[in-house]
Amino acid sequence: MKRLLTNVKLRYIVMIAVLMLNGCMTGKQLDIYGAIPGDLQGTYTLILYGCRYFGDIENLAILYPDGGLTTFEINDLKTSYQVYEGLPADKALKRAEKFLTCNADYWKMRLSKIVDADGAIVGYELRTLYTPDTFGMTDVLDVHYRLRDSTVTVHIKLDAEIEKEIDYSGRIPHRI
Repeated sequence: MKRLLTNVKLRYIVMIAVLMLNGCMTGKQLDIYGAIPGDLQGTYTLILYGCRYFGDIENLAILYPDGGLTTFEINDLKTSYQVYEGLPADKALKRAEKFLTCNADYWKMRLSKIVDADGAIVGYELRTLYTPDTFGMTDVLDVHYRLRDSTVTVHIKLDAEIEKEIDYSGRIPHRI
């Protein structure tokens, strides 16, 4: 019995240690809030994620200031995104908007600012929205921004409900 209790205690200690290390390694969660195009001033690095094939709905654009204190890193293969540096704000937005209309089910876009715990803006995201009757929701992405040191790591995936609906052929069934 004593050996069993020791074994259980050891498992809890290991589990707590793993959770603590994981929390330290992933960084601080960043938030997003609504923004308007006039908020963007200066030059930006533009990351265009997605539009890898016809019908791809996992598409996102990220803009962050050139020469800023933070850089962005996508947690995915390098072939899943493109990076353009030194673009004036208006050109970066236009390029992002053109890129995000690659899906025929595109409805509109949402511009948001990415802010740290102190409320400082570290970048912007431009996200494709779809009509609610297409997928049952307008926003099909689950995106998380984590700041560690001076690097923001971006985790992008489909919303869990959309992910469940993907059939074995890889197609996303429409709700109509």
